[in-house]
Amino acid sequence: MSRSRAEEYFRPSAEANELGSKTFGFVLALGATAPVLALSGVLGLADESSHSAVMLAVAAAFAVFASTVLRRRPWPSELRRVHTLNGAVVALATLGLVSTMIYLLTGAFNRFDDALYESVAGVSTSSLTVLADPSVLSDAQLIWRSGTQWLGGLLGLSLGVGLLPFLGGSRELADPRDRRTVSQALASRPVAALKRVLSIYSLVTVVVAAALFAAGMGAIDGTAHALSSVSTGGFSTEVGSVGSYNSVAIELATIVVMAGAGSSVALVWMLWRRQFSDTRRSFELRVVALVTVVATSWVLVARPNSGHGFWRDLLDSLFTVVSLGTTTGHHVDDWASWQPGLVMLLLILLAIGGMAGSVAGGLRWIRAVTLVSFVWRELQRQLHPNSVRVVKVGQSAISEASVDRIHAQLVFVSSACACGAILLGFAGLGVVEALSLALSALSTAGPGVSDSGTIVNASELSRGARLVLMPMMFAGRVFLYPALVFVGSLWFSGERSISARSRRVRPSQPAKVRR
Repeated sequence: MSRSRAEEYFRPSAEANELGSKTFGFVLALGATAPVLALSGVLGLADESSHSAVMLAVAAAFAVFASTVLRRRPWPSELRRVHTLNGAVVALATLGLVSTMIYLLTGAFNRFDDALYESVAGVSTSSLTVLADPSVLSDAQLIWRSGTQWLGGLLGLSLGVGLLPFLGGSRELADPRDRRTVSQALASRPVAALKRVLSIYSLVTVVVAAALFAAGMGAIDGTAHALSSVSTGGFSTEVGSVGSYNSVAIELATIVVMAGAGSSVALVWMLWRRQFSDTRRSFELRVVALVTVVATSWVLVARPNSGHGFWRDLLDSLFTVVSLGTTTGHHVDDWASWQPGLVMLLLILLAIGGMAGSVAGGLRWIRAVTLVSFVWRELQRQLHPNSVRVVKVGQSAISEASVDRIHAQLVFVSSACACGAILLGFAGLGVVEALSLALSALSTAGPGVSDSGTIVNASELSRGARLVLMPMMFAGRVFLYPALVFVGSLWFSGERSISARSRRVRPSQPAKVRR
């Protein structure tokens, strides 16, 4: 991209109103935190602490402020790519700062950097927590901690499903049906698509909380795990995550929730509308199901014998594959201590992530399949140079523009992962630990593998390593590309501001007179 075209791409749009997309993202984030804060405060009333009163007061203040501003309808009349992506990045940053403030006000953390890291891990839906024992928190704090992941998942889902398809994103890759998009499956306009995304997301969360409660969890644990599982976040109220409950019913319910969260929201919408034939024709869904069966079988055969019997080992193997394959991060076993081939398999599943149009992070399976199809086409071209071939996923042809975007995203992810791993190495981490944490942070999964073969927690990392991981988790939640657009817009805005100031202070030169 030339400099003139880049400046034109990042130049602010004249359609933005007086508040601007960044201010709108800020206000919308404050409004979104109000109901989650209110829920945390109400559920924490039974706990004898003042945390509920603080959260309810902040929730009321945010609700009044956001409703007053949003009543003026400050959103732009037309979607513009840079403005929309910038607004999403500002909204996510606002959620992180609000969460940091809540942690400090309620005394969950005494240090600002610890509160900020836990907040970034929360809104980026990463399970790499800084808490060695989450049970030290009050009920209200536990609900809010999982609520930050629910909010981060909602933002990622709204951006990837409700907005990006309308901004010229990879439309063929958004919906499992031929040549349609998720937005078209949900609605024909962005506002309607966002409303339906919010409705589905909220309704599923309520159903999951009720299912976990019926499976044996308490009200606080069930609500917290519902918020963190629907968002593929992975925060738990126990040190041993879901494995602490030692319950088959809870593990089965959590597997179903994680698998659903890693599936396309278009599939949920089609199931709701009883379009079962369209669901069965989803090529990406068939690929994910096949990979899950094969990976679970491999793990079951190669993992150490736990002594709990075949069926319990099968359940734990399936749980681990689904958890890492959807970038959730819940665990029932120390999978990092398994045979190295299994650990590599699980890390690959973690890097690819869930389906397109889902809450999960990672590269997404539709893009991985597209890359394989692209490589096969290039091999065929080497054998038959005059042949005309297209990249296909199933029976659907993928446009060259979408293939180019996938290549760009792969380069972005690879470069960011390499840079992050190098910086983590300078922070004192080993090779395996640095690479696994960098990959996990960009995929918003969380768990890493130490050089000694154990699952890594952020409580074991230095502050320098956490400082490296925070921007990586943040970029992974907004799919990396919006973060780069945001940085690019700031860069060109700064350059224009400096150029304008230099022109104002430049002394005038005397005119030359020809003799």
